[in-house]
Amino acid sequence: SEKVRAVLGYKQLEWQSVLIPRIMPKPDLLALTGGYRKTPVMQIGRDVYADTHLITRQIEALAPEPSVFPTSDMASSLALEQLGDKRLFLAAVPVLFRPAARAVLIEKLGEEYLARFGADRAALFKGGHVERPDGAFSDAVLPPTLQALDTQLANRDFLLGEQPCIADFAAYHPLWYIRANSGVAPLLDDYPNLLAWADRIRAFGHGQRQDIEASQALDIAAHCSEWQPLPSAVKSRLEPGTRVAVAATDYGTDPTVGELVSTGHDCVTIERDGPGGTPIRVHFPRDGFQVSAVSE
Repeated sequence: SEKVRAVLGYKQLEWQSVLIPRIMPKPDLLALTGGYRKTPVMQIGRDVYADTHLITRQIEALAPEPSVFPTSDMASSLALEQLGDKRLFLAAVPVLFRPAARAVLIEKLGEEYLARFGADRAALFKGGHVERPDGAFSDAVLPPTLQALDTQLANRDFLLGEQPCIADFAAYHPLWYIRANSGVAPLLDDYPNLLAWADRIRAFGHGQRQDIEASQALDIAAHCSEWQPLPSAVKSRLEPGTRVAVAATDYGTDPTVGELVSTGHDCVTIERDGPGGTPIRVHFPRDGFQVSAVSE
């Protein structure tokens, strides 16, 4: 979520926020997504966008300036975005369960809740292609990745130059997790360039945020009569109108079932019944998700 909030801050956009439970059950979220349980999702009327990969691209389409997708460095920014979203994020997660970090979380959340949180995350990784990261993975991946980023930032403000791009926001949010926990925040003290860069990202803020209740979001979806524009369609093995299930392939693989509306270069869109029986369109990235036909 912090990745998206930081992008909204950089673009200085107005937006509304609904806080959802950290762990299951999440009935209000699933009323919109139909099964997808991960955070965050973005709702625009009765269109719902899953996964930060797609959310940030939809934000860019709606507010292209200042851009976070440099056309001259598109492949480089994509590669670094994946480094942040996947490898760095998974390496940061076990850090929060080290004794010093765990003590802070227990004080904040309580030991019983933290145990439930751990059980929820264990269930999240069942059935996917990515194993739940452990301390050994974190020890192997985190230090060299942080050192590489720190070195790259020695003589520049952002990862690819003088302006931030999607790679910066993707790499920022795992470090935000670590810095937010006083028990393990000192782990980053050996990377001064990285800390200065993180401060520059944090200074963008989160834009103009208004908190609303989940019931208000569901009401917006139920009473919206318009759809967001769809990207240009491309040929696909599944025809529009096919009943399909869409599920993440890494972790959090709970499927969402609906009627296939469109397949684009970067996303797939399905339609399903939402709050009050109002049709909802749920948009997923193609990368990292599988689409399969299902029987009625």
